[in-house]
Amino acid sequence: MKWFWRIFFTIALLAGWGILGYFFADFTLGSPKRTKPVEVEIPPNSTLQEIGRILKEKRLIREAYFFRYYAAWKNKTTLRAGTFEILPGETLDDMLAKFADGKENKVKVVIPPGWTVYEIADRLEAKGFDKQAFLEALNNKKPQFAFEYKITKGPYRKYKLEGYLYPDTYYFKPNEKPEKIINTMLGQFNDHYEKLNVEEKLQSHPRLKNMTLDKVVTVASLIQREGQDKSELPRIAGVIYNRLDIHMPLQVDAAIVFMYREKGQKVTRVYQKMYKGVRHPYNTYENIGLTPGPISNTTEDALAAALEPENHKFLYYVTREDGTHRHYFATSYEQHQKYNAISKKNREKVQAVQASGE
Repeated sequence: MKWFWRIFFTIALLAGWGILGYFFADFTLGSPKRTKPVEVEIPPNSTLQEIGRILKEKRLIREAYFFRYYAAWKNKTTLRAGTFEILPGETLDDMLAKFADGKENKVKVVIPPGWTVYEIADRLEAKGFDKQAFLEALNNKKPQFAFEYKITKGPYRKYKLEGYLYPDTYYFKPNEKPEKIINTMLGQFNDHYEKLNVEEKLQSHPRLKNMTLDKVVTVASLIQREGQDKSELPRIAGVIYNRLDIHMPLQVDAAIVFMYREKGQKVTRVYQKMYKGVRHPYNTYENIGLTPGPISNTTEDALAAALEPENHKFLYYVTREDGTHRHYFATSYEQHQKYNAISKKNREKVQAVQASGE
């Protein structure tokens, strides 16, 4: 009878391990408790292993050890790329059905830093949204955030909310209303606005005593378009404030680009003939002071720089043209001219290297 008990205990042990393994696999494929929808993006040509990793990163499953085996068992191995919204009550089976069906219930929209309302509208149109309805809502929608009441709408400002549509990656329903799209972007701006304690700094910072929220956002938009190196943004802000203090034209090329965009023309490089003698409120070479409104939509870094400008005596800057995306800063026009010459040599050197194919 010893052989019987040996077989019995072996079977019982195997069964125990099997049950334990089942519960362990079931636990790893389960989801921690969720109270909000989760956005999941499945890139094209993703493997089951990669999809399992994505679900784990999104905390939709606890571990990805058994995901591909479970998907194969459920005959859900052909999962399609797309952006999906996973609701709090949806199980892994629901997710697999969604991924296999491939019908995206969210549209991914990426808004890079420094884009204008025009560029955002074009991107939304390319993603299937109503461009004209979006542009109209920018001036007509009901304010949802307190800071919106501080924004002025002047005669030379085509779109009131230019500058406040925070650059980020968004996921919208295909039939999302333009007001909801705008409020989502404004909500992101509001988060950073509160994080930076903007109103408190407007009241306490000595450099900002004559500034309003709208003026600071305008300065931030100029900084955003002029600087690419994060560490230089406060220094560029200092140049702008220094020029404002002595009533010196800002001479910001990015504002000239925006000026032509307002006139329906797209330009990428600025030449003297484009602004010399041209009467326009956004011409920072002919006018003194800030533009009537922001010229781009800004990041937290640019807004922070506008709120905390570097204290220095620089009045000029020019791109180094050496591939670093940094600038030379000068306190005098003579020094600025020397840096212009160096910048030109750098550009010629870079172009020569590119032409040689090195």
